[in-house]
Formats: sequence, C-alpha cells, structure tokens
Amino acid sequence: MRYVAILPSVAMIVMTIIMLVLIRILSNAAVEYDIKQELTKAIATNSKYVNVQNGQLEILDDFTYKSDSVYFLLLKRNGKVLEGNYPAKGLANTHIMTNISRSVVCDGEKYYVRDVRVGKSTTGGIILRGIVNRADAYSSYRTIEMVSYLSIIGVFCGILLCEIFLAKRISVELKSMRKTAESIGSDLDMSKRMEPDNRFSEIAVLAEANNRMLDRIEQNFRQQEQFTSDVAHELRTPVAVVMAQCQYAKEQINTEEEYKEALDVIYRQSKKISTIITQLLNFSRLDQGTMQVQKENLDLGEIVRSICEDQQEKVGKKVTIVTNLEEVFTTGDISLISIVIQNLISNAVKFSHDKGIVEVETGIKEDQVFVSVRDYGIGIEEEELEHIFQRFYKCDKSRNIEGFGLGLPLSMKIAQKHGGTITVSSEVGKGSMFTLLLPS
Repeated sequence: MRYVAILPSVAMIVMTIIMLVLIRILSNAAVEYDIKQELTKAIATNSKYVNVQNGQLEILDDFTYKSDSVYFLLLKRNGKVLEGNYPAKGLANTHIMTNISRSVVCDGEKYYVRDVRVGKSTTGGIILRGIVNRADAYSSYRTIEMVSYLSIIGVFCGILLCEIFLAKRISVELKSMRKTAESIGSDLDMSKRMEPDNRFSEIAVLAEANNRMLDRIEQNFRQQEQFTSDVAHELRTPVAVVMAQCQYAKEQINTEEEYKEALDVIYRQSKKISTIITQLLNFSRLDQGTMQVQKENLDLGEIVRSICEDQQEKVGKKVTIVTNLEEVFTTGDISLISIVIQNLISNAVKFSHDKGIVEVETGIKEDQVFVSVRDYGIGIEEEELEHIFQRFYKCDKSRNIEGFGLGLPLSMKIAQKHGGTITVSSEVGKGSMFTLLLPS
C-alpha cells in the first residue's frame, strides 16, 4: 500500500520540477523580449527630442538622459560620447550597430544595447544609444516570477496533501478488502463479502466485481459439495444391495436357482452403477473439452423416427408415441444427439400416465431446427423448472420414479456443445414439453 501512495507523489514532484524549469526558461525569454521591446519604445520616444540642423546637434528640453532603467547617450559614428554617461565604463567599447537590440556582458552584468541614427552630418550623423541593465529591469519581473513559483509550489503542496489523504483512505478500504479475502482463504467461509463504504466509486466497483466472483465461487463450491453428496447417495444404494446379495449368497444360498436370483440382482445394481459412472465421465469430458465431437450431416427426422420406434417397442401399449416428423438436417455427433433425444423421449414416457400419449415433432423454427417432445403426465412445479438441469436433481413428484437426475443435465450439456439449447414448459397435472434446438 505504501508504494501505491509513493509512486503518484514522486510523479507529482517530477512534474512540478519540470514545470518550474519550464517557467524559468519561458519567463527569462519573455523578460528578455519585454526588455528589448521597452528599450525600442523608449529610444523611439526620446529620439523625437534630438535634431541635427546643418551639422549642428540640437537637444530639446524634453530629452532625458535616464528614463526608468534606460540610459541614453548621444554618440558620433566613431563612438565618441557627445552627451550622456555610460552606466558602466566597459560599455564604451561596444561597437555601434544601428536598429539592432543586442545583449552585452560587462563587469559580470548583462546589458541590452540599441543604437538608432537620428541625423546626418559631415562626420556621418549622430547615434542615439539606449542601454538597460538587465538586473535593474528584471527587478519588476522578479516579483511576478516569485509569485508564480510560490503559486505552483502551493498548488503542489495542496495536491500532495489531498493525495496523501486520499491514499490513506483508499489504503484503509483496500486493506479491509485484503483482510476479507485472506479470511475467506484461511477460514473457507464462502459467505463473507467485501463491504466498501462507497466513498470511492472505483473501489466500490472493484468490491462488487470481487463479490460477484465470490458468489460464483460459493455457488460452485456448494454445487461441488452437493455433487459429492449426490454421487455418494446414488451409489450407496446399489453398492449396499450388491454387498448384501454377496453376503447372502455366501452364507445362506444353497440352491442354483437362488444363486441365479442373487446374480440377477447384482447384475442390475452393477448396471445402475455403470450407468451413473458413464454419465459422470461424459459430464467430465464435456466440461474439460476432452470428449471428441465427430460432427457430420445428420438427418434429424430419421434419427428421431428410429428412436421412437425402439422406445415404442420397449414400452408396448403402456404409452403411445405419436410422431409428426418433417425432413430436417443439422450437423453434429450422431451418438451424442441420439443420447439427448433418447433421454427426452424416455423421460416423457416415464412421467406419462398409463395409456397416455407422447407427441414427438421435428421442424424448422427461424434459423434453427427443433425436436419437441410433449407428454400429458404429472408435470413440473414452476419453482422446480430452474433446477431440473442440475445434476442429480429430482422433482418431488418424481422421487419414487427410477432415475438418477443426470439425463437432463447431460442432455443440456450436449446441446450446448453443439451450439444449441433445450427449453421447457410445464404445467402441473397437464404435462410438459421439452424442445431441443440446434443450428440448422
């Protein structure tokens, strides 16, 4: 946290130093330009009061030899002083250069000099020279410069104090968020959340994003716990039956017929275990992306017709499967798509009443093909619809019906793997309709 506060401060210091240097450079340039402009104006004004008539120098009463910080001298073309005095003796050696403002260093001080011709005579005319000592002229500008420096330093100090204050406030919130994260990591209490005081919107947004992540982690954590519990629950019964039959066969069975009955029970329970393990492995492979999906062109209507015929033969007259199949095509893995259709139809048969009807339809809806399976059985409670695609979830009314609660979740996973989905609508006592949607 300290580095978070220090880095902006260092940046501010560097920026302030750069600004001060720039102000120094720019102010010096501006002052020099201003002094030369004022020197030019002063010479132009004072030159009006000097005349040369018939080679004779005439100086009017309004002529001044010093105005503010400007010294004025009248020179011959050879540099001899006619009127006025130099502010420093060394300046007498300065060459005459008319109409040019230039700087001259004399005795360690900087002067600005400008020469202007004011008349002509047999000796070459008269030169009006203006001289300004930079130190004298600069004194009036120095106050402005110092005020600028002090203003920048004051603003910097104010910003720095605000920055330190805000950094401390931000640091407090970030430390609180860090403690919450560390507490969750050490205590494994997934119910804790970060609670910012909302004084800084950016931190509040960060806390909300972290809380959403924690919500998802907690949900996954609970689902993992529930998944482990459900797997143990589903496997416990068939394993217990197998163990009981083995114990019974070992200690009490004496006839061949009893051995066959025990083996039949063990086989059925082992088959249930194998089915659960196979579906769980399919889930795992789909989740991890390790299951190879062999996509090919599929005649969806033909696949549905074949599965319906097999299912009808299996259930006999208990349920009648009615089909309305259009010729529709899609791409996908035929074995996986067949699992989905098989699950939907077998579920519809399972939850139908005796002598009930299951309607199966294929067709095209916008840019998708669909397989809808409708039954007129017990239906599903509205509050349970959002859970039916969760692993091992069973509706209350179907608790006593054979199944593991893996068929629909696996079917949804396969549909999503193919870029599709499964929708459901249901009404208690009137039945349900599941629709498989796939890209056309």
